[in-house]
Amino acid sequence: MEKDPTNMGDVYQMMTYIVVILLSAVIMTVWLKRRGRRKKK
Repeated sequence: MEKDPTNMGDVYQMMTYIVVILLSAVIMTVWLKRRGRRKKK
């Protein structure tokens, strides 16, 4: 595999993008669960 600085930057950007999406998804599920619990009591 060729070691291109631009290519590595692309991979890094994509990884950070995926991490952000995963984090937001986890936060949303946790928030919804807490909200649901409050509603049910």
